[in-house]
Amino acid sequence: MTARRSRIALITVAAGLLAGACAAGCQGGGDFSLFGYTTTPPFDPSVRSVFIPVFKNTTFHTSPHRGIEADITQAIVEELNRRRSPIRIVSDCDRADTELVGSVIMIQKIPQNRNLQNMVREFDLQVTVEVVWRDLRSGRVLTGTRQPAAEAAPPDAFDPSRPPAAPPQPVLVPAPVQVTAIGRAITELGESNTTAQQAAVNRLARQIVNMMEQPW
Repeated sequence: MTARRSRIALITVAAGLLAGACAAGCQGGGDFSLFGYTTTPPFDPSVRSVFIPVFKNTTFHTSPHRGIEADITQAIVEELNRRRSPIRIVSDCDRADTELVGSVIMIQKIPQNRNLQNMVREFDLQVTVEVVWRDLRSGRVLTGTRQPAAEAAPPDAFDPSRPPAAPPQPVLVPAPVQVTAIGRAITELGESNTTAQQAAVNRLARQIVNMMEQPW
């Protein structure tokens, strides 16, 4: 009986410790935090909303890829919702904390394999976009870096009576970040331009949302 009571006591203590740890680790919204790890989505809580206008498309694109800019925009919205992001999508720039703008700058079909009739049997569809995520409250660019713009040219004539001018301050402009994704297509497996484009679009959305997360 003594050994049985000891086991019962140990189980009771362990259950109490586990319940205490769970109570200490539970957070609002059903998330959990313990020993420095958490299930909370890794987004900046100060960013509550984002305005995402439809991406621009500056590439020469043919019929299979028309409208890809709208597909990429929609995929980013769905990826943010899928990850339980606290960042709400708003349709009005004036009501948003941040703005995510982007452009499709390259769509390239890269053959990987051909059959005996020189027909493409496997290819990669490479899509490259440029994105800028800007905080509309402070003007700070949240993705990438900022590069100094070209300095203003000095005056043509030198006037000795004029006091020396202050050194020019570089004007910082947002530098867009390039993101590239590839979708594969093997015709013998039923894959096509459409499936390759959808795979590339989904990968682009995941990479862009990854950039919106806080660093570890």
